[in-house]
Amino acid sequence: MNANALVQAVKKIPLLNGLSPSRVRAMLTLCEGRNLKVGGRLCEAGGTSDAMYILLGGELGVFTADGLQVASIKPVSALGVGAITGQPRLAALQALLPSKVLILRKPQLDRFLREDKASCSRIYRNFIHILAGKVTDDNLRLRDSQLEKERLEGRLAVLQRQFKAQQQRTQVVLEFIAQKGGMDYSQARQQLDAQHPVGHALVVDSQPESRQQLIQILPGLGATEAESGRQALEAVKAEPPDLVIASLDLSEMDGPALLQGLRERYPSLPVIALVEEGREGEVEGKGFDGVAGKPLQAEALQAVVSGLLEKEGFC
Repeated sequence: MNANALVQAVKKIPLLNGLSPSRVRAMLTLCEGRNLKVGGRLCEAGGTSDAMYILLGGELGVFTADGLQVASIKPVSALGVGAITGQPRLAALQALLPSKVLILRKPQLDRFLREDKASCSRIYRNFIHILAGKVTDDNLRLRDSQLEKERLEGRLAVLQRQFKAQQQRTQVVLEFIAQKGGMDYSQARQQLDAQHPVGHALVVDSQPESRQQLIQILPGLGATEAESGRQALEAVKAEPPDLVIASLDLSEMDGPALLQGLRERYPSLPVIALVEEGREGEVEGKGFDGVAGKPLQAEALQAVVSGLLEKEGFC
């Protein structure tokens, strides 16, 4: 890009709108060039805003401090207005494509603004105009989000009413089946749960007999088995369950380590720890959603499971 074409391109940047070609050219003489390979970092989130950047070619990604990409920037664009406002950098800039960038360091930028009052006034007016546009856009998005929230809340209320009505119908059907089929209510309920489980659990224990005992105890849940922590993580990745019940002692990784692995990938997935009597203190403060003791007590485990399922909206 020749000098005149560069000046004309940079003039189109909203922040520099209205600057004369001579002032844009004077600003560009203060810049240093930099080429970035794919993955190259231009700046880090949280750092000092010590420069303004002009992207001439390629593409930059905008990343949060925890590595989430939230936007991409294409030429010709000005970035790093924190060099004007003095605010710390809120995001990192990384090359998504091979990129060419002009860097205007803060000392040179400050000197340019200090020595050229007209350009300084124009740039600040442009900056205020850009901020006003962003506020308007944010307000529109907020309004749309509020409308969507109200729509979803209305839909949720309808679903809750339908679910309650379905529960009442199920109650009537179970009582009818019990009367006509010569069985008590709990037997009818068990048969219905076996054919139509209300949720799905992953049972993790190194002993097959313990896993089978757990599955028989679970109230109306389908179940998948895993004998180790690693196998459990693979099972959850293949088909996320509604609930995980894991023994404290597992091969390859113990219960707390499995919990940590699950929390990293599925932070809202409920996890119950199975603990030998007398070892309950080993899981205190670890972040499990519930604790059940060994040897297994059917009613106690069912109460813990039912409480979590009710909290999650399954029953």
